[in-house]
Amino acid sequence: MRLPNSALPLLLVLSFLLLPGLAAEKPPATTEPPPATPPPAPGEQAGGGELGEEAPPLIERSVVRVVTYMQRASWFSPWDMEGVSSGVGTGFVVEGGRVLTNAHVISDARMVLLFLYDDPMPHEARVIAAAHDADLALVEPVEPDLLDAVPKLQLGGLPKLRTVVETYGFPTGSDQLSSTRGVVSRVDLQVYVHSGVDRHLAVQTDAAINPGNSGGPVVQDGKVVGVAFQGTEALENVGFFIPMEVVQHFLVDVKDGSYDGYPDLGAFSATLENPVQRRASGMTDKESGVLVSFVRRESSADGVLQVGDVLLAIDGKPIANDGSIPVDGLRLPFGMLLDRHQIGDVARFRILRGGQRKEVAVPLRVFPRRELYGTPYDRLPRYFVFGGLIFVPLDQGMLETFGQHWFSDADKQVMYEYFYRPYEDPSVQTRERVVLLRRLDHPVNTNMAWYRNQVLEKVNGKEIQDLNDLVRTIEGSQDRFLVFEFSGSGHFSVIDRQQAAAANQAILGTYGVSKDRNL
Repeated sequence: MRLPNSALPLLLVLSFLLLPGLAAEKPPATTEPPPATPPPAPGEQAGGGELGEEAPPLIERSVVRVVTYMQRASWFSPWDMEGVSSGVGTGFVVEGGRVLTNAHVISDARMVLLFLYDDPMPHEARVIAAAHDADLALVEPVEPDLLDAVPKLQLGGLPKLRTVVETYGFPTGSDQLSSTRGVVSRVDLQVYVHSGVDRHLAVQTDAAINPGNSGGPVVQDGKVVGVAFQGTEALENVGFFIPMEVVQHFLVDVKDGSYDGYPDLGAFSATLENPVQRRASGMTDKESGVLVSFVRRESSADGVLQVGDVLLAIDGKPIANDGSIPVDGLRLPFGMLLDRHQIGDVARFRILRGGQRKEVAVPLRVFPRRELYGTPYDRLPRYFVFGGLIFVPLDQGMLETFGQHWFSDADKQVMYEYFYRPYEDPSVQTRERVVLLRRLDHPVNTNMAWYRNQVLEKVNGKEIQDLNDLVRTIEGSQDRFLVFEFSGSGHFSVIDRQQAAAANQAILGTYGVSKDRNL
């Protein structure tokens, strides 16, 4: 379920649980020998302990310390890379000989190392799948059969409120596994900080979940009921874990070898708690539901639902006037049921339209231009440099060039174009907006009036549809001058096309730009 734009300021109070900068940790101490039976896991030394010493618990043998060396691309200089950093997280072995962990533990990884129980040797691993919208990932060791003798943890269900759970992990960078207990206090939809725009089911507990715990199992009655993943600076002694419902969705999705992600309805709704609004919508006193207020173009709902429809039920469950539905003894937003679907499934709604009640089927698709929304990971920025002018897509990576507090510090015109104009002007919903990010100073461009953080609308009168369209327009032009018109402000800039083209290679060399584009 993708987060409405109005809820994005909530991200400022949430924090990641991956512990950075601990590549120099000592390997885990071998304080307990492996049991005589079953055979020792790869990397363990058999016969190293004294006779009669107690075997380690199954759960502890299945928990893995994950050390990641990561390198992120620069969105300010999109041809360049930032420095290598490192972080420590946790994972655990599941069926299939793979390790389940958080996506933010292995994001932008250049190398992933696994440290097994009672094994001081690092084992290189590869990332099999990463769900950045659900903050989950699967990795597997490069060494074949490494995890064959390691117990695979069983997956459980949703823990009930006020029951006790136990979390496992390597908090504060320690190489010693620790566990903490706590009570389940809430089950609700939460912002997943890793992507910054997705919202899925999460479970709140007062069990200590600290940096380094990310990806660790949360256990109840010997089964995994969640994956530790984030906390909040606004509350003390509060942490969140990803429940099995989200984990199972991920595991089912990746069975075909690729991750497709969550479907999105693409229709926004308004509550109908006001009885006058309900009567005006034609509802009876026994009916409840929500009013469709916006439908995004090319979304799942486009062509099926309409503005003004009243959604009465989803998949057979009645929708309350506040937008909630009954789920496992709880009341949760109706989007919760959409999260139970895979892309390609069909969601079924009972609606009220023009006084008529009908059943409609909504084929669920991926969110349009999903790559523009949410913090980008595991990919290089797209860009085009011409005459020293750097053009990039208007996405969250671009917005983050304004710094950590980009939501308040970014240029207001850029923020308007990204967040609000698509809802005011439907014609831009299907376009990839392009930004003149900045320039590499050279005599061909130094006298330009506007050259930084400008949302491009037209070039020589032609409306630009996306970054590729911009490249085609510039390289196909026969005009001497290129006139760049920017959105909203009435600003424009002019560059001599022939001089800019002649100087382009020299500009790239001066500033160490390896190539003029990544499309």
